[in-house]
Amino acid sequence: MESKFFKNLFVVSADDFLSTKDNEKYFIFQGSKNWDMYLSNKPKSIEYYTLENIELLSFKEKNNFLQHMKNVDLIDYSLEHVSELNMYSILVNGNEN
Repeated sequence: MESKFFKNLFVVSADDFLSTKDNEKYFIFQGSKNWDMYLSNKPKSIEYYTLENIELLSFKEKNNFLQHMKNVDLIDYSLEHVSELNMYSILVNGNEN
């Protein structure tokens, strides 16, 4: 499992994200639960909301991914990155260690 902590993530709709090319460089994660896009920096020219103290967990094994999803404060998960990165990912409420 790989872990990355974010003090803030900025959430935008997929449609808004696709309408603004400048935001692509800040892309972190696309959710499968709600199709929202999660960015590392405040987006320009589109509506967003902010999540604080977020952890991105990535798994190579599907079984580990599924098991871990049951035991965390889940925000969203992604199956979209499996084909591109060979990783299963989840966003959880977290604390920086």
